[in-house]
Amino acid sequence: MKRAVFGVLVSGLGGASLTVSAQTSQTTVDRTGVTLFGVADIAIGYGEGSTSRLIQLYSGGNATSRFGIRGVQDLGGGLAAGFWLEAGYTLDNGLGMAGNSNNQPGGATPSDVISFNRRATVSLIDRWGELRLGRDKTASYRNREDMDPFANNGVGTTEPQVESIAGPTSTRASNMVGYFLPPDFYGFFGEVQYFLGENVTGTGLPPTHDGTGYAARLGYSAGNFALAVAGSRARYASTADFGTVRVFNIGAAYDFEFVRMTVGYYRDEVDSVLPVVRKGFVLGAIVPVGLNQLKMAYSSYGTRESGDPAARKLSLGYVYNLSKRTALYATGAYVHNSGGSTTALNGASTAPNRSSRGMDLGMRHSF
Repeated sequence: MKRAVFGVLVSGLGGASLTVSAQTSQTTVDRTGVTLFGVADIAIGYGEGSTSRLIQLYSGGNATSRFGIRGVQDLGGGLAAGFWLEAGYTLDNGLGMAGNSNNQPGGATPSDVISFNRRATVSLIDRWGELRLGRDKTASYRNREDMDPFANNGVGTTEPQVESIAGPTSTRASNMVGYFLPPDFYGFFGEVQYFLGENVTGTGLPPTHDGTGYAARLGYSAGNFALAVAGSRARYASTADFGTVRVFNIGAAYDFEFVRMTVGYYRDEVDSVLPVVRKGFVLGAIVPVGLNQLKMAYSSYGTRESGDPAARKLSLGYVYNLSKRTALYATGAYVHNSGGSTTALNGASTAPNRSSRGMDLGMRHSF
């Protein structure tokens, strides 16, 4: 249960997705409040491929297990200050989840230590928008997440999420300075971000910009419709396996009341010695069934590499809400590989061009 430590809860802090208003800025309030929050999610997962299968108990089949504390202080005159600290963990073993200190492959933090890997920010907010500093989601990732009916969780996660080649800043970036448009800005919403790799430079040292980059997102929401375009660039030295990453995506959503439809297009490029380009799409739907939800998605993600390897995925899930905070869920997915692709589900493995299937049965509890 959420507990108000100082005054009221700040329900608007942190924003929403394209589901409602697509606004990602914090909301200024007229009272000071601090909220403890979290999710405990666990599932029995099954994965099967042509060469192996796996049954496991794992965390995050419907929502990422996490806990955090967030708050806001009214400074008067329409100005407010806020903070958000959020840590991910794996419920099946009680361990933490990995983060990254400098947005570089070598900056990954241990996954067995609890840390605020999901978000660690402080904000200054007024009627002109929000200035946010720290570790946060990248603007281009928000567009991917909003278009995925499964929100990048569990076996149903869409292919542009699962197979992303965007590297350390694919989902989040550290050492970030971001600006968010204010809510209700004539229907427009958006953000711009600049993040640092924090590389040491000086006399006798080679110049490097690894882990430094920027991201931006701009969208429009009116009634039941929302559209957003996003892009990012993270700089890295070119090697045989990696290099500067460029991301572009566009997504749209429309809520017909009886079904919410989403569609997204994604293009990721890595400037390695031999550049790699991958493209994908998502077509998704969430159907309300009373207080419950039926989720569906068809997605694809492929590359221009030799043979044009690609994976196409069909996902279907159902969420049965026992209460506002507790739900049971079941998700199934099937992947078809072509061009030498070997994508498999839930820890299984499969031979090139062979299929894979998987299923989750789980429980989610929010507090």
